[in-house]
Order: sequence, then structure tokens, then C-alpha cells
Amino acid sequence: MRPGFYGLSNHLLDTPWPKVRKGKDALNTLFSEREIRTEAVFRVLGDQTHPPDSELPDTGMGLEWERILSPLFVTSPIYGTRSSSVLLVERDGEISVAERTFVPVSGDLAKQQDTRRFCFCPGQRTSKSG
Repeated sequence: MRPGFYGLSNHLLDTPWPKVRKGKDALNTLFSEREIRTEAVFRVLGDQTHPPDSELPDTGMGLEWERILSPLFVTSPIYGTRSSSVLLVERDGEISVAERTFVPVSGDLAKQQDTRRFCFCPGQRTSKSG
């Protein structure tokens, strides 16, 4: 596989679903900047906008479910995004991982519960929550 941006949803790698295309475009823009910030990646992953019905895939789930599942961050009364993870690898070998978990509150809203951060640095290892 050649270097580049790839997207993965609940189908094959790089299936051109609207949320895969939108996520790849947004990350490509972020990665063109000098420094990648974890919070900026979380903002991309937290996007709850729905594409027009005309762009939705037909996976056999029906239009209502296609709409529910269409944003990068999915929320509904019975199904939704449970966590988002950001993994960054620096040129010096430092690896940082941040995982943000969510819990359902009322209706189709999700509340951020916790963010855990880990850093695997040459010669040290740290983790923290918050």
C-alpha cells in the first residue's frame, strides 16, 4: 500500500462514504499544518453534521439508519460513538495516544466522560486521565 491518507468506516478501507471523505479531507488539512494538535483531531472526530440524503450510501439498513450513521460522530437514543482515539507518532519516536470516552445522557446527546492520555517516549512512559 502506498503512503497517503486512508479512511475506514464500517466497510472496506477507503470506501468513499461521505463521512470517510469528509474525515480524510479535514485530517489532510490538519496534517498540512506545521504542528498537529490532539484537540484539533478530536474536533474532526466529533463532527456531527449530516450529509444530504442524496450522498448517503445504500447499505441495506434503510434511510433512517443511513441518516443516523452518516456523521463522523454518531448519536442517537439507541446507538452512538463510544470513544474517539488519537495516536500521534513524532519523528523522534515519541508516541502519544489520547482516548476520549463518551456516555449517553438524554435522547441523542453524548457527554464526554473522560480523556486518557499516554505518552511512550524514548526512555520514559507516562499516562494520565483528565
